[in-house]
Amino acid sequence: MTLTPAPAFDAQYDAEYIDRQAPKLRRQPSVQPTSPPAGPIHSHQPEHPEYSEYYAFVPLADAFARYRPALDASLRSTFQGRELPLYDMLRYHLGLDSEGAGAGKALRPTLCLLVCDALGGPWPHAVPAAVSLELIHNFSLVHDDIQDHDLERRHRPALWTRWGVAQGINAGDAMFCMATLALCQLSTWFAPAQVVDAVHTVHEAAGDMIEGQYLDMTFESQSTATLPQYLEMIGRKTGALLRASMELGGLLAGVEPEVRGQCRQLGETIGELFQIRDDVLGVWGTTEQTGKPVHSDIRRRKKSMPIVIAVASARPAEREELHGLYSAETLSDDTVARVLRLFEELDVRQQIQQMTAELHQRARTLARTLPFGSPGAEELLSIVDFLLTREY
Repeated sequence: MTLTPAPAFDAQYDAEYIDRQAPKLRRQPSVQPTSPPAGPIHSHQPEHPEYSEYYAFVPLADAFARYRPALDASLRSTFQGRELPLYDMLRYHLGLDSEGAGAGKALRPTLCLLVCDALGGPWPHAVPAAVSLELIHNFSLVHDDIQDHDLERRHRPALWTRWGVAQGINAGDAMFCMATLALCQLSTWFAPAQVVDAVHTVHEAAGDMIEGQYLDMTFESQSTATLPQYLEMIGRKTGALLRASMELGGLLAGVEPEVRGQCRQLGETIGELFQIRDDVLGVWGTTEQTGKPVHSDIRRRKKSMPIVIAVASARPAEREELHGLYSAETLSDDTVARVLRLFEELDVRQQIQQMTAELHQRARTLARTLPFGSPGAEELLSIVDFLLTREY
């Protein structure tokens, strides 16, 4: 297979280029979801080198490419026999439609399968759990786009903008149901008690994620949120599903409760790191990086990490000014510019960098405690490093 050569890049990764390659890659034959790859179950030789090129600008090209063919094949099989136009909406959002663009990074399912694999588990048998995680994550994105009135997702129109709010809600609900059905497929390979445990782990995380979204939306109507309130919110909204991804990998590998707890703790820390980086991009990221309008979090008056840190650091007069700016019905360009100047004067970005550096170190320490085989240990550390500086 021939791929369009990539242009030269400065230091980071071009998500848009990766998305442009997605249509070609998804048309390649993939392994079936219930069939382990040929050869030893823990073989780390890339069987689908085209996926390594798909992730050419992402750290851990081999790790993501190793599991992506099985994940994509299983996602496609989930929709077999579902001819109602409702499912065309879901295929569109997932990037499984004829256009072929719009697929995500698949971080959560990759973490699940990587952990299962590195702990000696049969990762091909865990693919249904990975599919469930990806569907639940995307269910939340479909609804989140509606709630935030975001017009784009992954550099193309958000689902609700094409089919309307009401059908967008239906699409998200359908995706959640399909996620639960995917989990049930674990019964082919695992004991009933393990399957029940897996279902509980995923649904507990989904409930926490929805609670986090509730808190996030509630904060938008408040003048401010404290740092403890913010950390509680992101621990649920973002941390819960990443926590479940890591924990599920350990569960399906059959590890001891202590190791499973370590996976869970690392997932929570990765979740904090991921969301804080998201908040940085939401204020200082470009449209090309985020697929959203520049400074979008300020314009929506989101109580993300930058404004939380700014309010906590501000003197009384500055704090009062920030409260006044964020109380406006809509924020003009001049207002946004003033907020950015206050962030700069209060060293907000530098404070966030210090906080994320501490989280990054904590995550690396936790990662080293896990009894991973090679190359899983090195790949997990690289994922942690990637989350610290990712640009999309």
